[in-house]
Amino acid sequence: MSTQDYLKFLVQEVVKHMDTPKEQRKEKRMNRRQKRLPWAYRWFGMVPLGMKMFASKQKSRFSRGDLE
Repeated sequence: MSTQDYLKFLVQEVVKHMDTPKEQRKEKRMNRRQKRLPWAYRWFGMVPLGMKMFASKQKSRFSRGDLE
């Protein structure tokens, strides 16, 4: 891809962005944010969920008095 082609593409994208109404851009941005996974899950996968489940099980075990 030459510099001229890249510049043409870049200008087209900027013009397309400027042509869309502000409300529509804001709505599109909010939809993207809602679809995104929580940061802990994106960064660490299932580990935070597993740790949370383990901790809640331990907490309920200690509150019942099952120390074995």
